[in-house]
Amino acid sequence: MTMTPTPPPVAVAETETDAVATPRPKSRSRNRIRAAMAGLLSLVAAVVVARSAAQDTRIDQRAVRAMTSLLPGSIEIAKPAPEAPVPAPPEPAGPSADARLRRDGYSTIRGGVLYIPETFASQTGDYDLLLHFHGNVKVMVESAEVAKVNALVAVINLGVGSAVYENAYAAPGTYEALLSQIHNAITQRGLQSPALRRVGLSSWSAGYGAISTILQVRRKTDPLDAVLLSDGLHCGRLPERPSELNHRQLAPFVQAARKAVTGDMLFAITHSDIDPVTYVGSGETASYLLDAIKGEVEPVENSPVAPEHLHLKSALNAVEPSLEKKMEPVRDVRAGGLHVRGFRGQTREHHSAHLLQMGATLFPELAERWNKR
Repeated sequence: MTMTPTPPPVAVAETETDAVATPRPKSRSRNRIRAAMAGLLSLVAAVVVARSAAQDTRIDQRAVRAMTSLLPGSIEIAKPAPEAPVPAPPEPAGPSADARLRRDGYSTIRGGVLYIPETFASQTGDYDLLLHFHGNVKVMVESAEVAKVNALVAVINLGVGSAVYENAYAAPGTYEALLSQIHNAITQRGLQSPALRRVGLSSWSAGYGAISTILQVRRKTDPLDAVLLSDGLHCGRLPERPSELNHRQLAPFVQAARKAVTGDMLFAITHSDIDPVTYVGSGETASYLLDAIKGEVEPVENSPVAPEHLHLKSALNAVEPSLEKKMEPVRDVRAGGLHVRGFRGQTREHHSAHLLQMGATLFPELAERWNKR
């Protein structure tokens, strides 16, 4: 509150006509009239101020000062009442949904296992699922933890070659049955009120075959939000034109790429320089996907940056130390949610590096997307 001194009344000079035509009252009469007028003005001003304050606490201070200049003494100008503080969000009632979640060991699911990484947490029971096809189980779990992916991790290993993965999910409903089995497993492990929020499908090498089939036959009742392919998108050649790749085999991935460029999902790919000779390599298929979406959005070429080289405990002795390869980038192209990264290398060890370094290449992108949405 501030006190504003009221200026003294301004003296009004009498004109010569007033002095002659108006007889001056006696001194006592003038005092009584002035007192009465001052009292009346005080009463009127007080009523006006009270009504204005009741209607709006944000009174025009200049108007109040002008009004109070007619009154003796001074008036206290009220400041606007402070706004009430925004209440903090209420603390969740009861314990967290994962308070009694059993995290040790793993649960067996069809074709693989389900792990609960150290990075998984759920306050309400909602959970994300990273479903990976083909690759060392513990490497995948540790890679998700290093990348800080807050999700359950299921790893499926069915054998050698993409055909076994393609055939495993060809029957409609097989993929949905797997999701249901995972849901039952996490329920039995103690997650309260579980609800599947998002699914990310990832693969290394031949595991892409499972994703290819799932993209074609899924009932679209699952919240699929990401596809991650690590050096493993392949296809054959057209029988009638052996120089051309079989675009029909890539059709489900082209559809996923088109969805990704709009931001509706994440579709991230890494590829090497390996030429399998008898079928199309991952570098050529990645280029085909980029060409397929050029009419919808112009891909952006970025300066390739080498990812951090991870030394996973689970990967010790997986590759002879003298043969271990680092990821040397040669291509980095983005188009909305589609991201293609190419790396140098044509050996088996280079191919293995794509699996061992998923925690530095593909999984961080998934973590970034899921942590902010």
